[in-house]
Amino acid sequence: MVQPAVKEGRAADLNDAELVRRALERDPDAFRQIMQRHNRRLYRIARSVLRNDSEAEDAVQETYIAAFSYLATFRGESSLASWLSRIAMNEALGRLRRKPAAADFAPTDAVRDAEIIQFPSSAASDDPERSRGVHKQETSLVTSRMLGCFRDDAEIRQQFLSMIE
Repeated sequence: MVQPAVKEGRAADLNDAELVRRALERDPDAFRQIMQRHNRRLYRIARSVLRNDSEAEDAVQETYIAAFSYLATFRGESSLASWLSRIAMNEALGRLRRKPAAADFAPTDAVRDAEIIQFPSSAASDDPERSRGVHKQETSLVTSRMLGCFRDDAEIRQQFLSMIE
């Protein structure tokens, strides 16, 4: 077996086709050399799409996993750099599609100058439990008044009661 130091020195001098061949033979130095040669480019591509450092790093990792999983399908019609770049771009775009769209909450001039109006409350207290009791009484009063309108028609009254329960 060839010593790793000699193998690594040679891997740096190899072209992409030879690196792919060695990587298919599970040569760890070939994998390492492919990543060292293309890492910066793939990161820049992912970072330009995702605009987030950690997301870009994750996308590059996923790119390498996908690339090395399908390395046998690399036909060599384009450069290895182009093939890896396309995988990185697809991974980054896929992450954007899966990510929920962020709402833009930048305040406009009209919103900055808006006045907050206090909702009128019949409760004299700021205690939410007391307010809830007052609102419940108000709701009961309104409901009983409405039911009074339906006294003549028992069926309508029963439907209304089932809706509010």
